[in-house]
Amino acid sequence: MNAPRISIITPSYNQGAYIEETIRSVIEQDYPNIELIVMDGGSTDNTVDILKKYGDRISHWESEKDRGQTHAINKGLARATGEIWAYLNSDDLITPGAFQRVAEIFADPAVNWIGGITDIFDTQGSRDTVTPQKPARTIEYLTPWQRSVQHVFSCSNVTYMRRRVYEKIGAFDEAYHYSMDMEYYARAMFSGFEFHRVPEVLGRWRWHDECKTVRDGNSYRFTGEEILIAEAHLRSLPAEEQTELARELRHQRQWFAIRKIVVGDATSSRLSRLASLFKAAAVNPSLFCFRPWIGAVRQQISLS
Repeated sequence: MNAPRISIITPSYNQGAYIEETIRSVIEQDYPNIELIVMDGGSTDNTVDILKKYGDRISHWESEKDRGQTHAINKGLARATGEIWAYLNSDDLITPGAFQRVAEIFADPAVNWIGGITDIFDTQGSRDTVTPQKPARTIEYLTPWQRSVQHVFSCSNVTYMRRRVYEKIGAFDEAYHYSMDMEYYARAMFSGFEFHRVPEVLGRWRWHDECKTVRDGNSYRFTGEEILIAEAHLRSLPAEEQTELARELRHQRQWFAIRKIVVGDATSSRLSRLASLFKAAAVNPSLFCFRPWIGAVRQQISLS
């Protein structure tokens, strides 16, 4: 049986400190049919030198200004020829033997989408894992703020899809800068593709200060995109869960409006933040009775 081609798309920008290890984790796999595509956004560090170093092992690479990570992934997907594909960020890793295991699972023609376990590591070693689990209810795929399990989908570096998924649901949505993977996975699921969880570590996710998830994980940005994902798929839920999600979304929008001002405008003046809080309440009068909004107003006043 021929080994199906596995295409790995790596978006990159100024990750010269990590990208060589990322590349090697792919090209040193004991697997005979690999397509590595690196789409660099015009890095100004040593990234291009590293890409040139491994040029004969990379199927395609380019370094030019793009519209960001999601655009880079889409450019790579448009070039990919593999029956199986995944995207791998330029600071993350594939574990040895992962591709062989992935190919074994995809030998079943009914499998279109799988996700394994990711080991989270930093300079001190392993610190945690991301292990996808099946939630108790469908609504939980759309409510990361309230779930019976911590993770319902896998990280991108251990998520593999058959080409037909891309052909059916299209590219990643460039409107998303932080949760483009979660939006894509939700779209795939509500389009009828079954997610198969693999109870094995297939990759490693590097935890460092410049990682976007670490840098912005506690800010309002992820919440804003999570709300958009939930709104997009609300009508795909059972009727009783639609009502529940609509109620939760009203609450989350209130929280988002406050965090966007208090966290997003943290460097602005106290008076500016106060004005923004009242402007938000003028647009959404329910905020006047929302205790966190009242608390945020009092906090700004107490800073005087």
